[in-house]
Amino acid sequence: MSLELIQTERQLSNAGERLAREPSLALDTESASFHRYVDRVYLIQISSGTETVLVDPLAVEDLAPIGGLLEAPNTEVVFHDADYDLRTLDRDYGFRARRLFDTRVAAQFAGEESVGLAALLEKYFGVRLNKKLQRADWSVRPLTDEMIAYAADDTRHLIELKDLLHARLEELGRLAWANEEFARLEDVRWPDTSDEDAYLRVKGSRTLTPRQRAVLRATYEWRDSKARELDRAPFRIMTNAVLSEIAKTPPTTASDLKKIKSLPRMAAGRWARELIGVVRTALDVPEDQLPKIQRRKRPRYDASYDRRLEQLKDLRNQRALVVGIDPGLLCPNGTLQAVARLAADGDLRIDEVPELRRWQREVLGDGAIGAAAAAD
Repeated sequence: MSLELIQTERQLSNAGERLAREPSLALDTESASFHRYVDRVYLIQISSGTETVLVDPLAVEDLAPIGGLLEAPNTEVVFHDADYDLRTLDRDYGFRARRLFDTRVAAQFAGEESVGLAALLEKYFGVRLNKKLQRADWSVRPLTDEMIAYAADDTRHLIELKDLLHARLEELGRLAWANEEFARLEDVRWPDTSDEDAYLRVKGSRTLTPRQRAVLRATYEWRDSKARELDRAPFRIMTNAVLSEIAKTPPTTASDLKKIKSLPRMAAGRWARELIGVVRTALDVPEDQLPKIQRRKRPRYDASYDRRLEQLKDLRNQRALVVGIDPGLLCPNGTLQAVARLAADGDLRIDEVPELRRWQREVLGDGAIGAAAAAD
């Protein structure tokens, strides 16, 4: 299989014309969220049955031919674990896949114990992927020969794997299940992640005092600003564990700061005065401006709801065992909870439960779902 690194619009245009004639294309992307503050697509890999092209988005400004391939009605685009790739392609370029096949989803429906790409390729083709570069910084240029080879391997065998899993799903009578999931993936979009209370996702934040939370909020925002300035992943500036420790025992002097475990060298040195100033400002926040946590009211205990949910879980677990797939794949607990809640009024219409897929209803049985949900 030929391999080409594409770094000009002419190269991409020529490759796009060739690839547009293919019935199936495998696609993957590489980002650098482990290294960079600004996460973006830094490489796009596309394979047909005869060639692999690696498109460098830092060198090629107009990537429209790739969007055209994704949306072509006669081209099946194959991913492995498509969700994140689809979200980043939507976020960075507004590209949407119109007809896709996800080999990870297919492997789950085929009852595979290990659904990672490396495990599947080794099992079926004896191919061992190099895991050395799993966390490589794909924003660096030039790409090394090792990085190019690694990236190409992510799509080189994907069409062949798709063909194998497609046949397996047809044999099992589960292709329609997978197709329903593929159709839902077409609607995946990058979410709005703006969140003023993001600092509350730091482990232990909700057990802090209001004053400690003010310190956590201030240092979290300082870290984010510093990460943006340096274009580094925030955890590379300072881990959440260090932020938590600073919040619990706020340092107000350089000697206090040096007592913090695992404190990065830059924070104890060049950034020390700046960080201490942030902490002192947070300690001076007026009482009425301290962060408050909105406590959700716990729903009143409902024994009948619990009984319905347990009956539904028993049904789900039994059917999962029969068809040989993971219970959580067959029907996640959140979906069962939705059914149990809607059944409370005694007039459950299975076809009106939006969380239930058609294939899930088929496997579980509408009558069995209704009977389990009615159990009180």
